[in-house]
Amino acid sequence: MLNLFILVIIQQFEKYYLPKDNMIKKFKSDLNTFKEVWKQFTQDKYKCLKIKEKLLLDFFRKLGELSDVENNSEGSKSLGFSEQNYTADETKKQLLRMGIKSENSFIYFNELLYRCMRRKYGDFKVNKKMQIFELRTQF
Repeated sequence: MLNLFILVIIQQFEKYYLPKDNMIKKFKSDLNTFKEVWKQFTQDKYKCLKIKEKLLLDFFRKLGELSDVENNSEGSKSLGFSEQNYTADETKKQLLRMGIKSENSFIYFNELLYRCMRRKYGDFKVNKKMQIFELRTQF
């Protein structure tokens, strides 16, 4: 009963008190876009668990196209790298900057999702305690 009560409160808060263009809704939209592209690239061969490293460029191209169509807002960073905005070399540089970790030339869902979301939403300032906690978590 307590969980149900809390759920109702959270839903009402999201519905009435958060602005229409808030960070939570943007994040949910980006997450759904990421999942959709992830399924396209991994469902048949890898059962949605991992993606081959050599498919990353195509993955981010597709992700960039879909997130550009959904967002349509100037100045906001896209989740992927569309061909209109990035050349192949620029895309490869951006992928290197993201620091995506692979295991035996495969990249897992959580790692890639974390790196994408950090690229888009990671520009805010974090206090020292949070930085230390994040470094410990990554280690």
